[in-house]
Amino acid sequence: MVDPVQRFDDCQIRLRTNLTRDEWRKLIADADQRLCLPEVNKKALDGLKFSEALPERLALATLASRLAYLGGATAVLQEPTRFVQT
Repeated sequence: MVDPVQRFDDCQIRLRTNLTRDEWRKLIADADQRLCLPEVNKKALDGLKFSEALPERLALATLASRLAYLGGATAVLQEPTRFVQT
């Protein structure tokens, strides 16, 4: 559903231009049940103190859980939406 050539940040995500309202509703209907921790690149562990003390798998899981805010993501998915075509 996200435009693959656009960047996203903490404030915005650009959706595909051909995404319809019905497709959007279908995609988010159970999205809060499908939320998961983000994938973390091993390079992101460089320089983090806990990454030296933990096995790599556990360090990656720890960083992923610190980066994720699943409650916030659920709240955003429950916000009202509107589609505007220009």
